[in-house]
Amino acid sequence: MKYSDLHYERISVEEQDKLLNERLERFNDATSVEEQIAVIKEVDQTRRENTSYFNMVSLNFKRDLRDEKAKAEKEYYDSILPAMEEIDNRWKQAVVASPFKEELKKEWGPTFLDKLEIELKTFDPKIMEMRKQEMDLINEHSELVAGAKIEFGGATYNLAGMEPFQKDKDRSVRKRAWEAKFGWYEQNAEVFDDLYDRMVKLRHKIATTLGYENFIELAYKRMGRIDYGPEEVATYRQRIIDLVVPVVRKLYEQKKEILGLDLLYYYDGIHFKEGNPKPKGTPEDMVIASQEMYREMSPESGEFFDRMMDEDLLDLVNREGKMPGGFCTGFPIYGRPYIFCNFNGTDMDVRVLIHEAGHAFQVYSSRNQPLYDYMWATAETSEIHSMAMEFLTWPWLDQYFGEEADRYRYMHMGTSFAFLAYGACVDHFQHWVFENPEATPRDRKQQWQELEGIYLPTCDYDDLAFPKAGGAWQMQLHFYQCPFYYIDYVIAQTCAFQYWVRNEENPERTWKSYLKLCQAGGSLHFKQLLELAELQSPFEEGCLESIVEKVSAWLDGVDAAKL
Repeated sequence: MKYSDLHYERISVEEQDKLLNERLERFNDATSVEEQIAVIKEVDQTRRENTSYFNMVSLNFKRDLRDEKAKAEKEYYDSILPAMEEIDNRWKQAVVASPFKEELKKEWGPTFLDKLEIELKTFDPKIMEMRKQEMDLINEHSELVAGAKIEFGGATYNLAGMEPFQKDKDRSVRKRAWEAKFGWYEQNAEVFDDLYDRMVKLRHKIATTLGYENFIELAYKRMGRIDYGPEEVATYRQRIIDLVVPVVRKLYEQKKEILGLDLLYYYDGIHFKEGNPKPKGTPEDMVIASQEMYREMSPESGEFFDRMMDEDLLDLVNREGKMPGGFCTGFPIYGRPYIFCNFNGTDMDVRVLIHEAGHAFQVYSSRNQPLYDYMWATAETSEIHSMAMEFLTWPWLDQYFGEEADRYRYMHMGTSFAFLAYGACVDHFQHWVFENPEATPRDRKQQWQELEGIYLPTCDYDDLAFPKAGGAWQMQLHFYQCPFYYIDYVIAQTCAFQYWVRNEENPERTWKSYLKLCQAGGSLHFKQLLELAELQSPFEEGCLESIVEKVSAWLDGVDAAKL
């Protein structure tokens, strides 16, 4: 079936409540684990259906935020989400209270119940109205950024449409593009400040209502983080400051030489005088190149991408009214993923497509997991699927970039490594924000400036007023849309570098490890999944040190000036 053929129906809270009550009665009256397992399977099927419908609605809305019908359907689902969470919460409470818990663990392993127990700590009926308000604020932000209209060079662009100019080989064009983009943010600065202020205070109130000191502990539970906490993350961030930032400084000096500039500014987002490598051909050409690549990579990846193309499970090109960014969603009732991107003719088209294809391949690979909860891993594991895919596809980059493929590899390695510092900065800032929920917008901007000085000491905004005053963080959608979903990228990048090292040594064995990780989905916790894939935990002593050593050696071995 094509995406447009997939069955959709609007969920009724009343019907879902009635259905659950009937199932709860049978579940609680069960005299054997077999009876309870049968009910669990029924509920599991319904959860797959409901999630599929919700994801379709969310996707259709993001494909065109101007579509009134799609917007109305999204608003309906947002309005019933707290009630659906309450229904879901009652079910989880019943399962966790089962007298057959040990038998259920034998059936599916302990992860199933562990997940339910942590999820129960993130919801209570008394926060239902606040959860609705939170969804409303997220939608308000989505419409704000999707509706951006930036005048540049006699035409009007959205946020994604500005990227080609931000990477133009002409420095004056790059600067003017960033001036225009930051100008739009500055024009809407009060709106962004007010929106985030309301979000922070609301999320803090939700957390304290649930009995937490602040939102941080609740956020970790929302993210499903069971086997590590803020302390391990803080230690990891400090290692990045100690080990990664000095190497980034060295890359900065090297980049100055390559570009022939005495000073590098924020708007110098290119890595070669001639500009960054650009994908050859049209978006259609890129998709065909991807199909050929995945067919050559393995039977599993070939089957996956063929299906993505055959069933119209790709929306790749930027257009007016489309939500910025890229993501992968899925429809568990069909065992199908969907890739959403905003191609704009830059190197990021290739990177984002391959990144999201990594997510999509995992969704497809774990479609036969016995439980809905086992189809999805937590975020830091999911980002391994995507970031590792970026490195596993290195042998095929010539199909996208032609003679510029080596330039792209060098740029990809350098930016991936430097990202560790930026990602840690984002995470540190979020912790500070929710440790200080009463901070003013001005306080937040000052704190961001301080953290930039620690994690991003080479960042120089020249005379761009808005970011120079501490406003650059507002471009990061995650602060608004999915708080604390960012260190996950940093953790995953460290694991992805391990896959890069292994793939250089033994591609066949590396693919088997990657495939095993994808197929496992969320059936194990993060550190258990790392053990399954024979990956070292980024939190372990020596892991980051080893990565820094290997990446630095590779970068030192490339004569970038001759690429």
